[in-house]
Amino acid sequence: MHYLSRAAVALCLSPFVLCVQAQQPTKPGEPPGYTPEATKLPDASRLGITQIPLEVDMNLAEQFVRIGFGPQVLGQRGFQSTKFLTPPLSTAQAAELVRVVPEYGSFRGAAVAGGIKQFAGRVSSVEFGREGSPVLYVQLPYWTHQREGPIPREKGARIPDEESNQLVEELRNVFVAGLGAEEFGPDTIDKRKIRIWWHH
Repeated sequence: MHYLSRAAVALCLSPFVLCVQAQQPTKPGEPPGYTPEATKLPDASRLGITQIPLEVDMNLAEQFVRIGFGPQVLGQRGFQSTKFLTPPLSTAQAAELVRVVPEYGSFRGAAVAGGIKQFAGRVSSVEFGREGSPVLYVQLPYWTHQREGPIPREKGARIPDEESNQLVEELRNVFVAGLGAEEFGPDTIDKRKIRIWWHH
């Protein structure tokens, strides 16, 4: 019985002993510890990534938007979602996608598509969806290499706040003054993401 209790104590302490042994230096004079290892990720081009943001399958994206807007687009009763958002899109893909919703209150798909195209190559991405009514989220870059476009490319320069502020005013001019958006402003979490919303 005494032998069994000794064995149990030894088993309980064995992880501690192993842990202490693992931390012992392998050579005299070396500090105890572990050597971190890093695995280099493959280049974006080897993963098939050639654009910022990633291109999406437009057939699937159009189906997604049609289902989300339901009766307003399909003209029949059925399934819809009053709250959804696409992944980040290029201005070209976003402009194509908003045309799926020809009209929704003061929102006009073709006109909004024209507005989005004015910012090609100047923003990082555009998300389109619905928060009751149509909504856009426009991501502004912090660095010039974060603007939409082909990759790989060199690391760019930091974009001054004044330049970003000017871009925000241009967005406001186009989408609020020109295209009737009722709400416009920075996202509550990411101040470089601008929310643009139309009321029904």
